[in-house]
Parts: sequence; structure tokens; C-alpha cells
Amino acid sequence: MAPNDDANRIYSATYSNVPVFEFNVEGNHVMRRRADDWINATHILKVADFDKPARTRILEREVQKSVHEKVQGGYGKYQGTWVPLHDGRVLAQRNGVLEKLRPIFDYVPGDRSPPQAPKHTTAASNKPKALKAAPIRRAPKPKPVPVHRQMSEDQYENISAQLNDDETPDNSTVASESMMDEDDMLQRSQFSGRKRKRVPDSGEQLSILEQQHVMYADELLDYFILSSSDAPLHNIIPPVPPENFQVDRTIDDQRHTALHWGAAMGDIDVVKDLLHRGADPAARNVRGETPLIRAVLFTNNHEKQTMPKLVHLLSGTITIKDYYGGTIFHHAAWTTSSHAKTKCARYYIDVLLNKLSELSPSQEFANFLNTKDKQGDTALHIVARHNSRKCIRAFQGHGVAGDIYNNSNETAEQIIYKHRSQRAERFPIVSSSPIPPDSHPNGLDLIPPPKRTQTYQTQAARSFSETFHPLISSKSTHLAQTMETELLEKTQALAEARRLLATVESDRLHVRNLINDLLNSEDTDPADEERIDAADAAEYAALERELESLIEQEQHATLHALVRTEEEKARPSASSTNAFGAVDDEEGEGDDFAAKVVAARALAEQQAERARLVREVVQKQAEAGMSERGKDYVKFLVGRRSEKS
Repeated sequence: MAPNDDANRIYSATYSNVPVFEFNVEGNHVMRRRADDWINATHILKVADFDKPARTRILEREVQKSVHEKVQGGYGKYQGTWVPLHDGRVLAQRNGVLEKLRPIFDYVPGDRSPPQAPKHTTAASNKPKALKAAPIRRAPKPKPVPVHRQMSEDQYENISAQLNDDETPDNSTVASESMMDEDDMLQRSQFSGRKRKRVPDSGEQLSILEQQHVMYADELLDYFILSSSDAPLHNIIPPVPPENFQVDRTIDDQRHTALHWGAAMGDIDVVKDLLHRGADPAARNVRGETPLIRAVLFTNNHEKQTMPKLVHLLSGTITIKDYYGGTIFHHAAWTTSSHAKTKCARYYIDVLLNKLSELSPSQEFANFLNTKDKQGDTALHIVARHNSRKCIRAFQGHGVAGDIYNNSNETAEQIIYKHRSQRAERFPIVSSSPIPPDSHPNGLDLIPPPKRTQTYQTQAARSFSETFHPLISSKSTHLAQTMETELLEKTQALAEARRLLATVESDRLHVRNLINDLLNSEDTDPADEERIDAADAAEYAALERELESLIEQEQHATLHALVRTEEEKARPSASSTNAFGAVDDEEGEGDDFAAKVVAARALAEQQAERARLVREVVQKQAEAGMSERGKDYVKFLVGRRSEKS
């Protein structure tokens, strides 16, 4: 390339505090980071003249399946998907723009840094100069005079962009990564992109009340921005709302209310004051985000450790979804696309999970955590896609289902397994994740044998070798020991699980054998059953007759004794006998024959009643001590005997 060709020169620039090499080709800027030589894949696809949908598809299908870093938020030109230089070269060659971009790929940094980019001085990553601000009114008055600060519109935009370095990558929705591409994220990443205007464009004369609202909104935005800048002004108190202030009135073009800003900035005092004035905690912005949802998109509540207080104040809005079906957990999960925000996201997720578990029954709690957005993703899908292992464990620890399919027919478990497999290929070590990959029996086997000592001619190389090699050796030994300990623990856990499995399998086999025995006993031949029943009935009848005979004999002896006693009592006296010892039967001859017949019949009835009672006694003695089932079986045998007879 010609050295004097301004269109194809490589410049030095800094965006979002990251130094880069910037290459301008055909009006497109292509950036390459100076620290690690990673290049912006989104810029490469722009040079290839792909439109937004095509760029999104290529990034999702080709680039983001391998090693990459997604940078969103902060200065717009720096945003995009960054990949290693070699992968970027392959992407450029595949899409036919390698020759155009060869200067940035082949550029070797020298002792002298390239010239500054022409427009670098306007980048939002530069720290703003000290702002000259008039003192903010400290004492409230009935009609406060609006505070006018010496702040230009450019300075305001720079501070606003700087504030957005802590914002989530995509504030339009966190429902899915594919909801919009990175250009849309750039357009909508600003918390408030509105240029503040004291006078409306149409030239209409605002009422005094409307003017007061507009000026209060400006003062409130100034307060939030100045209190959150790199060098915040101390002892700043928030502006006092005007009389008849409409607390839910929006203060920027994204329809954020003052409560949205207060929650996002982690200013608990402002939030309490607005709620006391009647602010709606469920107010929505243009994307349906509540103040609590906006809060999880920023790191302010994490830095101030105010999230538990904020969640307590706005707990009634935890279960509200945005217009894309995303819950607050979807939004918190989306912030894990930035590795720097993973700790913050875990903090927010833990606080929200604990609070929601207190407020909701277990079933409703589980259903809400498994909520899917319009892309079919649960919050677990998103953190799994970003490979945020701590957040994955947090959701799995509260029972979030990993087998739910999204609109792409993909489950969170499949995404987790895919990331784990890719990680195992790059770093074949034992993982502490819930689903560990195949590992070596000994962690020390992963350390390659030491190579032959290399000699160096320069002092710098020798010094580096003497310092770096012992450090690597120490870290490798520590890593191997850690892996060994973890592997032994998992081996013991596996052995215990196998022991329990063997016990359960033995019990299951025993139960199955019992079931088979019962089923076989029910399959007895009907002829055999007839023979068994007949034998049981015969034996029962014999025992019954034997018992009845014994009772009859016992009662016969008793009755015989009673008859003899009665006969002794009725024996006639000597005066009633004649000389031949015969009884005088003159009275007997006079008995009525009919009376004898009646007595004979009564005797016969009594004998029949006695015989019936004897049979009943036999029956009761046969059933004595039996269960109800045994009694039913006896009745069955008696019934079959009666049928046969």
C-alpha cells in the first residue's frame, strides 16, 4: 500500500480504554486489538458488504461457535464480535476480502506507534475533562429555580456513553441472542440517547408546569450522570421535584421514568422518595422493562451492594415480563455475555432467587424460573450459551429444568455439553462442572514430559526463562494435585453410586421374582383347584362330624344323669304299691291320652332344638380364632359341600 494513501492507512486509537490498530478501507473501519491481536469479525463482514441479517446469520452459524468475545456497550465503533487474528484471516478469505484487509492482518507493530486516528479525539472512551458545574441547589424551596450547568451537549453525550460502559450489551431485549444484530444493539444501547432541549422543535410554547417538568428531568439526569462519573462530585443532593410533579412522567426518549433511572443507578434514597410520591414500580419503558429489570442491566447496585434493598422495595414487580416475554432472570442472564459482568450477574441472580423463593409457592417458583421468551429460551439457555458456569450452577441448584427445548430445538443441557466438549478439546483437564467430561485416571498424566533444556543467547530471554519456567512448573504441579484430589472424590462418589445401584437392582430382582411366583400361583389348573377344594371340604366335614359326635356323647351323658335324678324324685311311695309290688295305676289309667300326646310333641321339639344348637356350637368352634378371609373360605367349602349333596 502506498504510504501516502489516507484511505488505506493504519492508525492508532483507543476505544473504551482499549488500545487498537484501526484500518480504514472503503469507508469501513476495521479494528485489531494491540494487546492480544484479536480482530473485529463484525467489521470484516461489513467490508464484505453483507447486510445486517446476513451478518447476524454468519456470526451465529460460523463465528460464535468457536473462540470469540462479544463486546457490546461502551463506545459504538468498538462493539462487535472479536476473534483471534488467525480466525479473522480465515473469515476474510472465506468471504473474499482478504486482499483488501491484508495490511491490517500483516501489520507488524514496530518501535513507533502509528498516527492517531483522525476522529479518535471524539471517542466516548476518553475521560471527559473536568466539568464546570454550578453548585447544585441544596436547600429545597417551594418553587426551586432550575440549576443551569456549564455543560455542552457533546460533554453530556460523552458522559452518557461512558456511563453505558456498565450497561448490558443489549437493552432492547434479553429474550434471545438472535433477537437483533450488533448494529441494532449499537443504536439502542444508550440508556438515553435524547438530546435535552429546553425549547421544543415545533416552536410551541410550553406551559409553566411542562417547562418545570422538562427542567427537572434535565436536572435529574445531570445528577445521575455526575454522581456516576469517574470523578463524581461529592455532597450532591438530588434536585427537588416541582409542585404537582407527575412522578411517572417519562424523562427521555426511551420512555424511562425517574424511577427507572434511580433503580438503575442504585440510588436507594431517590427510589424511596419517588415511591413515597406515588411512583409506579411497574412502569414500563419502550421495551416493557420495569425499573427492577433496568437495575439488573447495570453494575451500580452490585458496586454499592444495594440490590437486596432495591428488590425489597420493588418485590411486587419481580414476576413482570417485558414485551418480548423475557423475565428479570432473562435480563440478568443476558449480562453474562460480558465476562466482566459475570460476578455481578451471579450476585443479582442469587438475590432475586432468594427473594422469589420467599414470596412464591414452590410450584409457582419453579414455573416462573422455567419461563420461555419469544425465542423459546429460558434463563438457563442464555447463561448456558454464554458458558457462565457459576450462573448455571445457581439456576440448577434451584431446580431450573435443563431439558426444555427452545424454538431452535435445543435444550440448555445440550448447550452446556457442547461448551464443555469444546473446552475439553482445548484444555483436556478434569472439569468441576455438573456433567464432567471423560478424564484421565491421574491428573499428573496431563503434564507432558519435560523437554531438553533450551539455551538462550540474550540476557532478556535467559531472565524470562529463569523466571517464567519455575512459575509454570509450580502452577502445573498445583493444577495436577487439584485435579487428582477432585478425581479421587468423584471416583469415590461413583463407587458409592454403583453400590447403591447394585442394592436397588437386587431389591428389584427380588420383587420381580415374588411377582412371578404370585402370577404362577394364580395360573393353577381348574381341575387341580377342584381336587384341592374337594379334599379340603371332605376333611372339614369329617372334622365337623367328629366334633358333633363328641358333643352328642357329652350331652347324652348329662341328659342321662338328669333323667335318673328326675326319676328318683318321682318314684311312688310304699302306700301306693300293692302286695305284689306293683304300682297302683288307677290314677294313671285316668290320665288323658291327649295330654300325653302334647307332652311327646314338646319333647320332640326340644330334642330338635338341642340338635340344632349342637350344630351351631360346632360351627362356632370351627370359626373360633379365624380371620375374615378364613371364615369366607369355610363358608365356601360348606357351600360346595351343600351343592354336591
